[in-house]
Amino acid sequence: MKTIKMLMMLAVLAGAMVMVGCSKKNSATIDVKVLKAGVPQANERVYMFRGNLQEAFLEHPVHASKNIATDETGVASFDIKSNDFGAGNDQVTFVFETFDEDENVTGKVAASVRKGDAKTVTINQ
Repeated sequence: MKTIKMLMMLAVLAGAMVMVGCSKKNSATIDVKVLKAGVPQANERVYMFRGNLQEAFLEHPVHASKNIATDETGVASFDIKSNDFGAGNDQVTFVFETFDEDENVTGKVAASVRKGDAKTVTINQ
C-alpha cells in the first residue's frame, strides 16, 4: 500500500514538473532597469503597455496592463504569460514607461519578446 502511495506521489510530482517546464516555453520575462544619471532607481513604478512607441494612448498610466515597482537594484521584472501574447502569436512588443507625480512620462523603452525569451531593457530618465 505504501508503495502505491509513493508511486502516485511521484507521478503527481512528475506531472507538475512537466507543466512548469511547458509553461516556461510559452511565457517570457522582461526585466526593466530604471536609471537616472546612471544610478539605479529603487521603488520606481514601471508601467507596461502592449503596442509600439508611436501609439498615442500609451501616455497615461491608467491604460497600462501591468505595473511593478523596481527593486533595490532598479529592476522591475515582468512575467509575460502565454495569454499576453494573444492567439497565434509567438512574438509580442510591449512599451514600458515611468511617470512623475504629475503623470508626465519620464522614461520610455520598447521590447519585443518571443515565447521562452528572457530580455533586459533599460529606461534612462
